[in-house]
Amino acid sequence: MNIGIVHGFVGGGGGTEKTLLAIIELFVERNHKVTLYTFSKPSINIPGVHIKSTVPFRLPLFGLYQRYYEKNLIKHALNDDLIIQTSGGLAFPTDPKKHVIVYCHNYFQNEFERNETRYRGIWSLYYKPYAKLIKNLNTLIKNKNIHLIANSTFTYSSIKSKYDKDSTVIYPPVDLSEFENVKLEKKKQVATISRFSPEKNLIFALQVIEKLDTNYLLIGNTKTKTTELYFNKIKAKINSQKLKTKVNLLKNIPRPELVNHLKTSKIYFHSSPETFGISVIEAIAAGCIPIVPDDSANKETVKFDQLRYSPNNVDDACKKISQGLSGEFDNLTNALRQPLLQFSKDSFKNNFKKYLDKELSISI
Repeated sequence: MNIGIVHGFVGGGGGTEKTLLAIIELFVERNHKVTLYTFSKPSINIPGVHIKSTVPFRLPLFGLYQRYYEKNLIKHALNDDLIIQTSGGLAFPTDPKKHVIVYCHNYFQNEFERNETRYRGIWSLYYKPYAKLIKNLNTLIKNKNIHLIANSTFTYSSIKSKYDKDSTVIYPPVDLSEFENVKLEKKKQVATISRFSPEKNLIFALQVIEKLDTNYLLIGNTKTKTTELYFNKIKAKINSQKLKTKVNLLKNIPRPELVNHLKTSKIYFHSSPETFGISVIEAIAAGCIPIVPDDSANKETVKFDQLRYSPNNVDDACKKISQGLSGEFDNLTNALRQPLLQFSKDSFKNNFKKYLDKELSISI
């Protein structure tokens, strides 16, 4: 079977890319021919896959345009037996007879919440084609040939409410093997893993840490120009608030080092709403106590009320973190870890295979 996978920008890391790689792995293991359609050349090696890139080099800029261009990428894939869009973008096919699976990492709220006034002058021309895609979404998403997979029950409910369209929940893949043999003797420190991006609410996280007497690890990647700029903003904030003695700001560190930081940290602090939140699951697997906002899919991944704080409430977040550092929530560690297998990469691949068989009558 010829499998076409559309993912405009590959190399930014994060949950979106982990989902892409797990789907590729599923089909390659079963000896299907997989073609990955991207705008710019991926910055990572992907064995067993034929890659077709519009430009033969990596382009860490113009992310909005690269997402828009997925519309053209999908046209190149129309001769494939099955098309899967893993970026969760707005590029739906123009051929109503071609079935397309879209893995939804969100309910497209970021696209609708973009403010056109951000793109002034010549930049308004940059935004205009993408704005047209957004306007067409409400019509295109209801096409019967568009099959949606939601990354959480929260995303499923949001899609159903906004577009009156059903989807199937398949949780994204988490590589739990990285967190075997976890020891629960922890340093009394707090860790956050996040993309350096405004929607991750990291300024709020610093406001919370400023009020606490604890060491704090803020870890993330800067794979694009936008994330590098936000990282510099965070760095300046730390310097201006004299948080240098509390905050260890780390970017683009090796994966084993990141995993080790989670394994040795007592508290994992999350500062933003999530449509799933892979880093929260990874932290639980590492034996951390998660402290998360009481909203979105955070209620799905952290089911204990006492571990969730009122969103953007500095005092409530401080209280929960302090309780966790003092050992008040240690009795929840085993219960938090019990449901982890449903989030594993193997579980993801099995559920995706079952979905193809049941929903599209495709046996792989």
